[in-house]
Amino acid sequence: MGRWGVAHIYASFNNVIITITDLTGAETIARCSGGMVTKSAKDEGSPYSAMLVAQRVAEIAKE
Repeated sequence: MGRWGVAHIYASFNNVIITITDLTGAETIARCSGGMVTKSAKDEGSPYSAMLVAQRVAEIAKE
């Protein structure tokens, strides 16, 4: 059975944060930020880290 969710994406010059919640926004299903996928602080806001964050959040949400 599938689950529905809402992806909240915050992207700035310094960081990318993606949070997936249920439809009401009360329960967090998955969350990840640029700092969780990169080793260097300067890479947190890069397009590559945004792609890695999206992949990781999708993997967590599938579980």
